[in-house]
Amino acid sequence: MDWTDNDLSRSRFQAGEMMKLDYSDLISPFSFYVERIGHVKTPTLRDIWNPRTTWQGYQMYLGLLLMTPQACGQENNISMFDLIRSDIRLQTSYAAMFDFFLEENILWDENNRLFFTYKEKDKDNQIIPVGMICAENFSELCDIILQKCGIARKDYDVDASKIKNKRALEILTKIRQGRQQASGKSKHDKDMDLPNLVTAVAVKSNSINFTNIWDLTIYQFYEQFKKEQVGIYFDIQKMSVAAYGNTKNTFKGNEWYKNEN
Repeated sequence: MDWTDNDLSRSRFQAGEMMKLDYSDLISPFSFYVERIGHVKTPTLRDIWNPRTTWQGYQMYLGLLLMTPQACGQENNISMFDLIRSDIRLQTSYAAMFDFFLEENILWDENNRLFFTYKEKDKDNQIIPVGMICAENFSELCDIILQKCGIARKDYDVDASKIKNKRALEILTKIRQGRQQASGKSKHDKDMDLPNLVTAVAVKSNSINFTNIWDLTIYQFYEQFKKEQVGIYFDIQKMSVAAYGNTKNTFKGNEWYKNEN
């Protein structure tokens, strides 16, 4: 694929810029358009548990999004995209990951040393490019995808024992080691594993069950889980007020819909 110098120099983002998505974009079931890259979609639980992806594969994809050069033992002046350019295994892994999270198809362009996105082919079977993923927008795109998945870099952990792919396990192990050194924590909280949370919400919710839960986007699911927790606490407060009154005015009737985002 041939790109003009103007194409290669333009990016939706300035260096170091991070886009914070609006809450309305985060809960939306529709894709989010990133200029000169493509459309970022929020996977549903059904997408994640699809046999072509699997829950373990989704964890690997998140590991790639969270990966840093420092977690791989590299110097601070090396970017993640520099590592991708030098490692064909990473090129393949990241192409598969971006292909899952973007509506467009993804290919690594060895001539220009970047990923390009395309939607379809023309009548002559030639690829029609939509955009590109390069050093200038790589980190920002990863951050947008993580936001759409309800993931904060500092909070996320994965259970490496569930990962079967050797390369994925290697990546996730390095990420975990780096975080443990930084935080001093080593225990994985299995209560917060997504499969366990899916079961908990499906059983506890009055409207969500094992039949319809799979159509929630991953961000919608995490919001549902948070609101279920708030609802439990709110019900306890209501019973306490009903029994003992609210003389100290500690009970607030709007707690169940308070915006914490």
